[in-house]
Amino acid sequence: MIAIYGAYDSQELLLTEFRGLAATGIVPIGTEPGHKDGYGIIAYDRDSTNPRVLVRKPTDASTDPDYQLVIDKIQTSRPKIVLGHLRKKSCGPTSIENTQPFTDGSWSFAHNGTVWSPGLSRFGNENDSRAYFRTLLHDLSISNSGDSLCAAIVKLREKIVHDNEGSERPYSSLTCLLSDGTSMYVVRDYADESEANYYTMYYCPFQNGIVFCQEKIINLPWKELPNKTTAAFQPDGRLRVLPCT
Repeated sequence: MIAIYGAYDSQELLLTEFRGLAATGIVPIGTEPGHKDGYGIIAYDRDSTNPRVLVRKPTDASTDPDYQLVIDKIQTSRPKIVLGHLRKKSCGPTSIENTQPFTDGSWSFAHNGTVWSPGLSRFGNENDSRAYFRTLLHDLSISNSGDSLCAAIVKLREKIVHDNEGSERPYSSLTCLLSDGTSMYVVRDYADESEANYYTMYYCPFQNGIVFCQEKIINLPWKELPNKTTAAFQPDGRLRVLPCT
């Protein structure tokens, strides 16, 4: 996953390098490299809080010609916020319905991980990532801030661990990206220390923004977001890293 706030002069390079992870990106132990089961990129224009879906396809980003067309659009429009997701499916079919980022109103969301516990309530045929997004939006309805997001993450984690009925483990990771078109929130939360090298999250401030990515895609002074924390980046350029424990 990648999240870009500002960094206007570097958006094209970042997204070009990010594309390569579809073929070579780090994966869970015992699986083939790459994230080829779908990809999506959404953007918020500088004067808008409405997420614009630039592409969402259940195909391999590394070979899909539409990816370059999206980069061309971004090079022209220079959006304020960009969120990208490359899917390696753990459950659910390869389909447009399971291709992220998801959007709801002004909100956009991308998740890397799997929740098996019935403590995450699902409606109909929605997968775990959609249910996770819906749950967070419900708990953020009063206040959309880094503090309220941390509270929502802690509440959900405790519920899915408590209500885990017979599964070997309740979840692998709650690591996600979330934006309302004004602020950006990035959560790193993985359950098993043996998977720390997969459920990563790095960030690098820019003079006019910040970038988050799960791999160090270009030569930058990356910093690692600790486990069970949320990074909240505000329009004034302020970054807060909050514990979610």
